[in-house]
Amino acid sequence: MADYYATEYVGAADGTANPPKKLDGRLVGAKKRRNRATKPSTILNAGDRFYIGKAPQGASVRSFIANTDTSFGSATISIGTTTNPTKYVNAKTLTTVDTPTGLGPRASAHVAAPLTADEQLWVTIGAASVPAAVIAVIETEYTIST
Repeated sequence: MADYYATEYVGAADGTANPPKKLDGRLVGAKKRRNRATKPSTILNAGDRFYIGKAPQGASVRSFIANTDTSFGSATISIGTTTNPTKYVNAKTLTTVDTPTGLGPRASAHVAAPLTADEQLWVTIGAASVPAAVIAVIETEYTIST
């Protein structure tokens, strides 16, 4: 059987670089940070969006966790930026109630290099409306070295 090293450890822990590279503190041994965003108490129609916080420069987005008291039914959630609204989450449904549910991020975003600039994060509603009375919260988790 062969041994392999995860990409983050190549050149640092595997002995292939002399002197060894330093591990990227934004990815390995990084500090976890979270933002919480509660759904506004208004009806959200397909195409509407709401701001859920900022991922700062140097951050690596790790997870989006949602919790709701009512199923979103056929409404979908995408999470991203203004220029790339599905960068992190693409059209996920949220039908489980009163249970924190992971929404992403997509694998391509999860393995991407840390951000080179701040990103404003937006949830975009698709396919159907979410009633005003629905209580929902989304937590964004990211790692950063500072």
